[in-house]
Amino acid sequence: MDIVYFGSDVFLPCFEYFAGRHRIRALYTYHNDEDYFTEYHISRRAAELGIPVHYEAASPETTREYFRDGCELYFVAEYDRLIEIPEDLPGFRGVNIHSSALPEGRSYYPIEAAMERGLTRTGVTMHELRPSLDGGDIISQRVFDITPEMDSVDVYLTCAGKALEMTEEVFADFDKAWDSAVKQKEKLPYWKRPAPEKLTVTHETDVSRAEDVFRRYNGMTQVCVDGRMYFVSSLTAGRVPIREPAIWLSENRLLFAVTDGHLRLNVLPMKEKEN
Repeated sequence: MDIVYFGSDVFLPCFEYFAGRHRIRALYTYHNDEDYFTEYHISRRAAELGIPVHYEAASPETTREYFRDGCELYFVAEYDRLIEIPEDLPGFRGVNIHSSALPEGRSYYPIEAAMERGLTRTGVTMHELRPSLDGGDIISQRVFDITPEMDSVDVYLTCAGKALEMTEEVFADFDKAWDSAVKQKEKLPYWKRPAPEKLTVTHETDVSRAEDVFRRYNGMTQVCVDGRMYFVSSLTAGRVPIREPAIWLSENRLLFAVTDGHLRLNVLPMKEKEN
């Protein structure tokens, strides 16, 4: 099958599946500093395989050109923008992998939002790509438990494994799976991005709360040091207090005081927003 792939490292096993069994015409990806899984590995693999890598959006005209030239499917797996589907392209087929058990969990942040809500079950869904966000007919779905020991990265990795299972199953007879897709029974509310105060660790936070914030949000976790905001890429806790609010150990590593000890943080500066 001739495929255009849209996605990041989140569902890398699916990319590898198609790279080994089908033709990937192009990879469309993106970069976001707050994401634990970026595009680092998938873009490197695409380059090794001679697959063109695009960071710009695929326009409707580009989509027309791909399908006129023999593309059979758009496969979308953790992509950061809506894909404009031309209304005058009746042969278009596309699928999306979404990290929730739709119809619950329509969101750009389904895993973090599920953790925020304290859910103990979630899932991953393969559905037909439609103009409405996460609203296409369901082709396949897997549901699993979120245990107390799991953090958001564990959930992402579980989704990736389940997504590969679904991909192998569905593409054993894709036409049959496509024709058997089931409409979503209801359109539940869209889960918004967690509020900044829920993502942010401060000097008034205690160790337990800081660990829970990082468990839920991982690389989306934020901290303010000397008036500048940073994403937290790793967090471990210590119970010994420190004398200063923050002690920089290197350019990206510091000790950060909290109410009952300190945090050992690796951080990444947030980019300044343009006015």
